[in-house]
Amino acid sequence: MADVSMVDAGDAPPPLFHEVVFHIIPKKLSEKTISEIRGLLLSNGAVEAPPRKPTTSSRCEIDLEETTHIISETSDFPGYAEAERLMTPVVTTEWVRFSLEKQKIGHIRPFNPDPRFFFREIIATVSELPPGDKEAICGGVIAMGGQYSNQLTRMTTHIIALNLDSEKCKQAMAKKLKVKIVLPHWIDDCLKLGRKIDEKPYEFPDPEILRVDASESMEIPQGPNLKYTHAQSIDSEPPRLPRSGHNVFDGKRVLLGQDLELSKRTRLVIEGVIQQTKGKLVDNPEQADVYVGHFRDGDEYTIASQRHADVGNLTWLYWMFARGEWTNPTNRLLHYPLPRDGIPGMADKAITISNYSGDARLFLENLIEACGAKFTKSMKADNTHLITARAHSEKCVAAKEWNINMVNHLWLEDTYAQCKEMRLTDPRYTHFPRRTNLQEVVGQTRIDLEAIKKYYEPQPEDATMAEPPATVKKTAVKKKMAEDAATTPLQAKRRTNAMEEDSPVPPSTGRKAKEKASSRLHDAMVDVALYQKELKRKGGVLGGKEGNADSPEPKSKSNKRAKSEDSGDEKAAKKKKRPKPTIFLLITAYKGWLDQPQKEDEGKRILADLGVKCVEEAAQCTYLAAPQLVRTEKFCCALARAPVIVSTKWVEDCIEQEELLDTDGYLLKDKEGEKRLNVNLAQSLARAKKNGGQLLGGQNVFCTKGVHGGVEVCRKIVEANGGVCVQFKGTKKPANVPDSEKYILLSGDGAADKAMWPKFKTMAHNAGRAFVIYRSDWLLETAMNQQIEWNDKHTIPGAK
Repeated sequence: MADVSMVDAGDAPPPLFHEVVFHIIPKKLSEKTISEIRGLLLSNGAVEAPPRKPTTSSRCEIDLEETTHIISETSDFPGYAEAERLMTPVVTTEWVRFSLEKQKIGHIRPFNPDPRFFFREIIATVSELPPGDKEAICGGVIAMGGQYSNQLTRMTTHIIALNLDSEKCKQAMAKKLKVKIVLPHWIDDCLKLGRKIDEKPYEFPDPEILRVDASESMEIPQGPNLKYTHAQSIDSEPPRLPRSGHNVFDGKRVLLGQDLELSKRTRLVIEGVIQQTKGKLVDNPEQADVYVGHFRDGDEYTIASQRHADVGNLTWLYWMFARGEWTNPTNRLLHYPLPRDGIPGMADKAITISNYSGDARLFLENLIEACGAKFTKSMKADNTHLITARAHSEKCVAAKEWNINMVNHLWLEDTYAQCKEMRLTDPRYTHFPRRTNLQEVVGQTRIDLEAIKKYYEPQPEDATMAEPPATVKKTAVKKKMAEDAATTPLQAKRRTNAMEEDSPVPPSTGRKAKEKASSRLHDAMVDVALYQKELKRKGGVLGGKEGNADSPEPKSKSNKRAKSEDSGDEKAAKKKKRPKPTIFLLITAYKGWLDQPQKEDEGKRILADLGVKCVEEAAQCTYLAAPQLVRTEKFCCALARAPVIVSTKWVEDCIEQEELLDTDGYLLKDKEGEKRLNVNLAQSLARAKKNGGQLLGGQNVFCTKGVHGGVEVCRKIVEANGGVCVQFKGTKKPANVPDSEKYILLSGDGAADKAMWPKFKTMAHNAGRAFVIYRSDWLLETAMNQQIEWNDKHTIPGAK
């Protein structure tokens, strides 16, 4: 790599991009634009990273060890997932131009092409809203990739206001600025759904959500182009030959799986198209760069997946043939091989659809069947679920009367993406904006890369528990609980929600900002509810009448009797409400629920009835339960919060007796564990309370790629204790990482890790900082004891 070392203090200021090592993704860029951006970067001190040859462990052609910035107009390229995992910034060409215009390196997030940062093209300002709401909107916009400005400028795209009487709104209209003035409800609805919906119904001068009754019909939007995203797209036509020059398989070795069961004629046609797009056909999965199969099983699938080949299905192939461009098969749910037996817990579901049309409807029908559930064109009383884009239609009315679970398509997409049945009580799945048809955001969910590993990787024994499938019984009581949850404000989410881990979310960059924004948004939703009350809006979402496909079948008399018999129970349920949680419990290393999802679900239900909310994030817990003293990620992170630490016997006894027991007799005591781990738990808790989560406050911790336990685990523990943790890639300290008095490198002892040591020492010397190179055990011991010790105990031999 070319020398990008620091210049002497007495020299002229270094070029703007002197710390940038870039790689340009040519997809969606013209040769002229590529040449322009490369020239701007090189002439301002940047270095272009050389391409890397794919290996069996990675198909990425980007040298992520050296590259500091990837320039791309899309996140849909080979290697994006690896770049995201290593926290290598991916930015659009506008980042280069913006930085040069301002003569300083621009923030990364507004220029991230990942569609999950759905506010990335938004520059918002707030006009005359209460301080709490202003802070919440600011946090939400920034967390989802947008920018916020206190002042109205020519760059502003949105003014968030309740009316047009404010100075900012008058100024924007007087100067005829190209800015949209919208209600704060738009931000609220986008964050609740985790999707950017059309702002038109919320836009002044005459917002539709304030003047149109919920019962009025509306046109179904066209929605995204979902051609070749579901199997019915390819059933009736041969694959298209891409236009000349669109060599999507250039240099790639492709294996067509045996489980495709193609006719001889069809196989020959597909093979011909692959060869014409510069691909090479192979018969051995050990040699394949690309595997095309139908199911997520078999030796071919397993070997190809373990070798990090691109794994997709025929629908994926047809999509690329039709568009003449490469796409990651995990970017669209039905481009990845199907689970042969569906998703656990979905086999007994009967699901129908309402308020969707065209390819969106076909996509959802295929997704239902891919989950292993039964799709029904019309609705009967024995249907278990209604997937609807809005809360108004004949089917919606019948679903409420027959006590059928009614959710939007995000529940179905997340269930398939995460390979487990999602909880119906998550408000995200029961949220229906007033004048929006959610067909406009169908098909945006991606396959969860961690979730699909269970199909091809041997699964290690996990000390923590997975979230079980949730089955909501069809009773009036459960329906009331779901309705209550639907009205509960939703926090802006990180990769996993603080209370439920079921919701998909954006990448993990800027986690601290997201946590703060999430907290602010949660608090501010009460104020948003007050806005709605002040504006005297009626609840509900609008809907139109549908054709025969959406007409429910008449109810039988038995259903009417059942409803009558249940009415008494429903009244009783209204009187007895579940208590508001007073204890937020994190459980770790417990095996009593392992592979027993029904037992776990029932246990958590009983705990919830007692006011105990089981959480999955250490940042939210007030109580921690473990069978003994353990150094799991959850324990290390939670200890920083000084929670009440109890034995899991307390959990078991509370469930068994259905009573919230005093914890005094259940506080965790493990003398043998304390001796083994060199920890005094009582002293650690006392220190944690004094530290206030800031044991590592102001401290940078760098990690090599091969650090024991992984960079991600180290990062979570460091951040839980107030520090900043980044992967060290052999270049300078990232500009967005604060400085600290001492530099710490947590390293493995492999050759690749040791090769980083001289570069790390040079970085520390150039910054005038002391440094240490430790094993990751130092971090675990520091977190468990809640005190920092600088000694050679964890220094790796040869690292001094």
